[in-house]
Amino acid sequence: MKRIGASRTIFVLFVVLSASGLAYFAFATSYLEHRNAHAAYARKDYDAAFSQWKLLAETGDADAQFNLGILYSQGQGAARDLVQTTHWWRKAAAAGHLEATYTLGAAYLLGTGGERDNKLAAEWLRKAAERGHAEAQGQLGNLYVKGLGLPRNDRLAVEWWRKAALQGNAQAQFHLGRAYADGQGTLKDDAEAFEWISKAADQAYPDAEHSLAVIYSLGSGVTADHAKALAWLHKAAEHGQALAQLKLGFVYLNGNGVPQSSSSAVSWWGKAAEQGDTDAQQRLGIAYANGDGVAKDIDAALMWWRKAADQGHAVAQYNLGTVFYNGIDVARDYEEAARWFSKAAAQGDADAQARLNSMRERELIRSQDTL
Repeated sequence: MKRIGASRTIFVLFVVLSASGLAYFAFATSYLEHRNAHAAYARKDYDAAFSQWKLLAETGDADAQFNLGILYSQGQGAARDLVQTTHWWRKAAAAGHLEATYTLGAAYLLGTGGERDNKLAAEWLRKAAERGHAEAQGQLGNLYVKGLGLPRNDRLAVEWWRKAALQGNAQAQFHLGRAYADGQGTLKDDAEAFEWISKAADQAYPDAEHSLAVIYSLGSGVTADHAKALAWLHKAAEHGQALAQLKLGFVYLNGNGVPQSSSSAVSWWGKAAEQGDTDAQQRLGIAYANGDGVAKDIDAALMWWRKAADQGHAVAQYNLGTVFYNGIDVARDYEEAARWFSKAAAQGDADAQARLNSMRERELIRSQDTL
């Protein structure tokens, strides 16, 4: 009996060890294939990376499924295919892959997976957020405050921002700070606003840097400090925050805490204008029209005013009307002038409306020539 028992024990142990060995072999093989795929991707051999990850993905490997979705989204190793992108991310997410869960939600939110669906975005982002994904928590807060894919709820937005902020997410720290500053979804608290916005600014989050400049300028929750305000404004502008760039242009134009420099003003307005800021485009047009801080160039002025005017900037529309009305460095064109005056007047610009009335009275245009 002892011999039989020993034999059975040896047999069971052999089976267990064999199963473990097979599992280890499978894991080792998967690890090597992943390593080879990552190495191929690193050397930009996308075809090889695609082949390796596709084989693994088809066996149910969630990491490979997620990576395969990335390759399809970028058109690396295969033609760009957003349907396949979503297909593989969904498989990985369904298998519990946290990053795939977040990425799928973000793709539905932005439409980068081929389909924009706020409800699906909220569903997948919530799954990731509840598992502690900081970016998903921050995005879920954004959805709540905007009422996208779920009912608007400022209090819940603050709750999710706080979860993400405590994990160090700069965007969430900024939004949480703004919520305290505005008393939106929570009690207004300038000290809390300063603390959270400072945390985001310390991570070089441009919107937070700009907000911190405003806080120091106004003395909201802190002692007003123009030097610190200017320093943070510079940081925000250097990190591409368009409103900070616009404001810094005025700082240099007026010599407010810095040596007066119209050319520096134009430089900062140019950076903001390139990002589509209409106020900066309008100011840049004035600089080119007057030759202030830059060589006079009416064509450049018209170009920047048109960019702003086409986005609905009433002052730029009025300026264009004035140029064509007076024939300033261009052929006089009353119809073109009336067209731009009409657009500005439609936005409530009284001066533009007065010009239109005058042109009608003088019969420079017909009554209907105003659009």
